Amino acid sequence: MIRGEGTVVVKGVSPDEVFDFVLDPAQYTKADTKIVWVTKLADLPSGMLAREDGKFLGLFKGSVVTRYRWTRPTSIDVTLEHGVPRALHAWFEIDAVDGGTRVRHVEELDLGHGPLGMVHDAVARSWFARSVAREVSEIARLLESGERGRGPDHAEAP
Repeated sequence: MIRGEGTVVVKGVSPDEVFDFVLDPAQYTKADTKIVWVTKLADLPSGMLAREDGKFLGLFKGSVVTRYRWTRPTSIDVTLEHGVPRALHAWFEIDAVDGGTRVRHVEELDLGHGPLGMVHDAVARSWFARSVAREVSEIARLLESGERGRGPDHAEAP
């Protein structure tokens, strides 16, 4: 399994603004270089099913189906429903702090598939960790520069 993590305090924004940014594909794809687009497939109580189109290591295109569960505005949890990896789990913890909002984001990926998975982990481990840390920093930079999201109701095909 490989893991990436980042925590930032985004100055001058509310938890609701962070929540809406993360769940708006037009905004989120500006920060996350692994995700090309997120398309909502179905609404669920407190979440959605979505297809995530992405590029791994910036090269390999692919898609997975994920289940999003959320509690507005404090948490977003994403798990794999269907796709090549054995497991995918990502989550956001969003908390109000003095002067802004603290955002902690973690992603864990288990490719599985025996020796191929072990090679994958060895090659991708540091790239994945750096990518997630950059993603969180970029979310903060974009929000602090005035970018805002429209929330989960806008996760439709581009």
